[in-house]
Amino acid sequence: MANTINVINRSNRSVNVGFFKNVAAYSPSFESEKSIELQPGENQSVELDNGWEGRVQKLTGASNDPATWAEIHFNAF
Repeated sequence: MANTINVINRSNRSVNVGFFKNVAAYSPSFESEKSIELQPGENQSVELDNGWEGRVQKLTGASNDPATWAEIHFNAF
């Protein structure tokens, strides 16, 4: 079973977002396993493996843009 995350671009320019799966507990990867491009106002749903742990990171845009990084660990309870 997969987990789904919905990513929404609320800016007025296109943005690329990368999904970086951890290689081990507390050990981030520096190579994205998936990436998506979102146009202004667009949203996309992305399926990730059950128990997926890692980060979702904005790859384009200005460094002071809001909400540029999210840490996720599905089914961690």
